[in-house]
Order: sequence, then structure tokens, then C-alpha cells
Amino acid sequence: MVTATFRFDDELAFFLPPARRRVDFVVPCARHATAKHMIEALGVPHTEVGSISINGKAAGFGQLLHDGDLVCVGAHPLPG
Repeated sequence: MVTATFRFDDELAFFLPPARRRVDFVVPCARHATAKHMIEALGVPHTEVGSISINGKAAGFGQLLHDGDLVCVGAHPLPG
């Protein structure tokens, strides 16, 4: 098992429980979990996601998560 820290845009906050809104939070993940798997497991439909970055780099839904990753999930595409 690995752990990753998640940060969601305010526009996606209503999908999350109140304790996980507007804060970074650490979540245990299965060793072969993808970004999409964990985003949906946390309650945010992937169809609402516009961008994902992992450790500051643009990532896709299929990106495997590693221990200590910082996953930022946005409602809009990343610029550029």
C-alpha cells in the first residue's frame, strides 16, 4: 500500500465530505491505483475533472500513484 496527498479545486469541493474540502489530505492507495481510480474512490466523478497534476507535472487518469505523491485535481484544463 502507498499513500498520496490529494488537493482538489474549490469547484470540486462539493463532491467531498466537509472535512476534506479546501485542505490537503493523505489517503492510503492500493499499490497499483491510478489517478482516476483514486479520484473516483474519493467521490469526484472523472467527468468533472479538467486537469490532474502529480508532483507539479501534468498527468493523465491512467498515471499510477507512488508513495508520497501530491495529486492536484482541477475543474479546468491546465494552461498551456
